[in-house]
Amino acid sequence: MRCQHCGHEVPDGSVFCNRCGYRMSNDMACPYCGKQIPATSVFCPACGKAVNDGAKATSASSTTTTRRPQPQGQTYNEQRRAAASQASRQPANAWQQPAQVEGEDDDDNGGNRSNFNRNLIIGIVLAILAIALLSLMRHCNNQENDRFEAQADSLALVAEGSQEPIAILNAELSRNNFTEDKAYTGCAVRFASTDPDTPERIVGVTYKDDTDRPFVKVYNLTRDGAQWKTELGQTKYFDGRSIIMDNSSLIADAMNVPRAVSIDGKQYLYFAFLNHLKGAGEGGNGRVTLCLYDVDGKKLTTLTYDGKIRARTDGRQYVYCRGPLESTNSNERRFLQQEAASIGSIHVATQDEIDAEEEEKAKEEEEKALEGEENADAKWSHDNAENIDKIKAGEEVKMKPTQYDKPIINMKEIKDKLENDRYLVFLDTKGSVVGFNKNSRKYFTIYGGKNGSASGISFNGDNNVLIKTPSGSITYDLVHDKAKSAN
Repeated sequence: MRCQHCGHEVPDGSVFCNRCGYRMSNDMACPYCGKQIPATSVFCPACGKAVNDGAKATSASSTTTTRRPQPQGQTYNEQRRAAASQASRQPANAWQQPAQVEGEDDDDNGGNRSNFNRNLIIGIVLAILAIALLSLMRHCNNQENDRFEAQADSLALVAEGSQEPIAILNAELSRNNFTEDKAYTGCAVRFASTDPDTPERIVGVTYKDDTDRPFVKVYNLTRDGAQWKTELGQTKYFDGRSIIMDNSSLIADAMNVPRAVSIDGKQYLYFAFLNHLKGAGEGGNGRVTLCLYDVDGKKLTTLTYDGKIRARTDGRQYVYCRGPLESTNSNERRFLQQEAASIGSIHVATQDEIDAEEEEKAKEEEEKALEGEENADAKWSHDNAENIDKIKAGEEVKMKPTQYDKPIINMKEIKDKLENDRYLVFLDTKGSVVGFNKNSRKYFTIYGGKNGSASGISFNGDNNVLIKTPSGSITYDLVHDKAKSAN
């Protein structure tokens, strides 16, 4: 096979010419007969028709419409020289020197010049493309900057595709640098426009719990054309308390809390949250705060339920209280009081529960007043008041003695004393009888002088004490703590 560029004979299967380096496989299809021919062909070697612009121009200037067939014995290189010679008669191209065809060396030089011209043209084209690409990149960059500037004007417009008020709130807080406090988003509610003079609004709540001064913040977002105007409406601090703002903890229906409400023709955002004492669990102090935020007046009204934290059967906690801390003398707080009934984390005690609590509280206070060795006589009289009545009625009863590690009788006031192998029994000047168990080293009251001062004591058999009282004698079994009348 021969090189399509210089006509040099090259080995079969060559990709490049081993003389001029021309690529051997750079073929094209003849536009007339469809045969594969070298890409540099001026005329198709198969059908003889012109296949480039230079040859077509020469053909068009000829008086005949068809070209003379090439001699059959003429080589491709000889055909190329003839075509180049004919093309040299045309006006010189500004980008190309006339081809040299006298000898083979001249043909090589012409090929080199052709390569140079082609490379020059390619370089110029690449430069133009590079300039165009840089211009396009600059234009795109400017468009991107414009897009970012437009986005910075109102990030909420991007979030609005979801129509979620909370997404718009977060975007606007970020755009207006309101996120530096790193607060959590609690809720956001949309207030639709009711007339042309009233713009569309969103009211949102954020809160912060992991600080020394937990807080709740309320924001107003007002639609202004394609943008939102954002401002901080209220901030309320809750020192020393933990804020929890979710419906699961509130045990409330998400359809009810939070929501937009209207009271006396005014629009409000209603929401609620827990604010227990930090670290408080069951039995500790808890609170549930219900809120109404006046959208126009930017005023926050609260109603607080305070009490002990208790657990429901399902494990969730609630605040047990007797009612709100604040008075309910306004329409806003009366509304909040009604809403409290639908929040499961609040339990307002009934009157029966309040009475039982009062009784239990009095009992606890009385028992507390009877604690300590100095109140041993009073405690015995309190615990055994019914037993004394039964003894007087002739019954034998099991007494309720309280044991103490320290003496419950003033040794300087001892009036009489009994002793056996197991017990010591004392009668003091106040008429009280006290026992001491030698084995357990415990003191206990046998008879309280407040029921009538005892006048004497004596053993009535083993481990039985006979006590003389104003109402009659009593026998007390020291081993089994049983007593009965001895009359």
